[in-house]
Amino acid sequence: MTPGIAATDEQRTRRRPLGCEAALMEAQRRVELLDGELRSFITWTGATALDQARDHDAAASRGEWLGPLAGVLVAVKDNIATSGVRTTSGSRLFEHFVPRQDATVVRRLQRAGAVLVGKCNMAELAWGATTQNVAFGSCRNAWDPRRIPGGSSGGSGVAVAAGFCQMALGTDTGASTRIPASVNGVVGLRPTLGRISNAGITPVSPSQDTVGPMAQSVADVARLTAVLSGWDPEDPFSLRPDGPSPVEGLLGSADGLRIGVVEGYFIEGLDAGVAQCFTEASRLLERLGARLTKVEVPGAEEAGEHWTRIVSAEGAAVHRADIETRPEMFSPDVLARISEGLSGSRAELAESLLWRANYRTTLMRLLGEIDLLVAPTIGTDVPFIEGYDSRGQTRELGRLTYPWALHRGPTMSLPVGFHPDSGMPVGLAIVAAPWQEATAVRAGADYQRHTEWHRIEPTYVKKVLSTRQTAVRDSEQ
Repeated sequence: MTPGIAATDEQRTRRRPLGCEAALMEAQRRVELLDGELRSFITWTGATALDQARDHDAAASRGEWLGPLAGVLVAVKDNIATSGVRTTSGSRLFEHFVPRQDATVVRRLQRAGAVLVGKCNMAELAWGATTQNVAFGSCRNAWDPRRIPGGSSGGSGVAVAAGFCQMALGTDTGASTRIPASVNGVVGLRPTLGRISNAGITPVSPSQDTVGPMAQSVADVARLTAVLSGWDPEDPFSLRPDGPSPVEGLLGSADGLRIGVVEGYFIEGLDAGVAQCFTEASRLLERLGARLTKVEVPGAEEAGEHWTRIVSAEGAAVHRADIETRPEMFSPDVLARISEGLSGSRAELAESLLWRANYRTTLMRLLGEIDLLVAPTIGTDVPFIEGYDSRGQTRELGRLTYPWALHRGPTMSLPVGFHPDSGMPVGLAIVAAPWQEATAVRAGADYQRHTEWHRIEPTYVKKVLSTRQTAVRDSEQ
């Protein structure tokens, strides 16, 4: 293990592989002990999955193969339709909505043998980076409940970090998978646009939205992404994958990869603790054989403005009828954000769409000369919760994520340590060319083979479980 990278004995937690029923019972125990405070779930379905878990264990004992995710506990963000299970999108608009059919990604999970355990809390209609939800209660960080869990897929990130499931699905429009992954110390992927179907998912901005796989390890994210990939005629933005499967990256290493370490906009004003973790992670990749070079990303400082204009306009189009007829069903904060898209000019939108096209070409040229780019996922320590109006926090958290949200290709957030002052997780963004998820996996998986950040149990979770074990032991004496 590389000096300075290994976890201490006190931090290290290795979770043993369990049968599906045993894993489900452990998840249920954790949810009962922890989720009253963390609020990662809007709906927990694990209690109804027991028969399915037992069937998986019985099949495994007979040597039957039920799929690449057989018996794996998976949770999905609550804007992803689940047949017969309420799907609220974190909004009063859909508080009682029960879909008649599953989203395409849910069907693919089921065919792969996964066990669905719940619908995760989220920012209202997926607008915001803090998951401080007015309708269903505010989600809290798995490491420190006083801090935000990120958003809009905050519940998904917390559920993985707290051990409520092995994998989860978020969605990502501007950062909604990567920020929760970063601040909760798990892996999150914004895949190539069109790789994973959005059919059956409440949209934010159709040309920017994608499902975001999440898990503790890069290997599990690669497996999950591979299962979900594929063209879907139900999604007009869906594309046929044009590159290697993400799992192929697990066979390689960082040795020989050409990696651009960002400078300029991404480093200006960077928190000192985040900068320290970013530097150490880059140096480890270099020790693993990657060839590092310093690069700047032209146009990165303008990305936030153009991303906001595109997403606001598309979001207003999605929700225009409800804004006009049922404005009281929105929180004031989200209503104001979405309504901004109704006032922009067509010329301004056209300008931003053209800028996005040119910017994507710039990134393609850059990624034609190197294999990957690395940057801090976010530029700050994990913020404390400041109430429901999260606009300021969302803007600051998204400052370094919007440039990659406008990229067509994948960006992965990888846990690379802890802030030296707060002890909160820090994430590294790994950016690849379109359809080159396998290359990002190659670097991320090799990094995790030489570190243990992703194996460390969150401080708050460990404290609650330890207190409970002590109370049980004392009662038995």
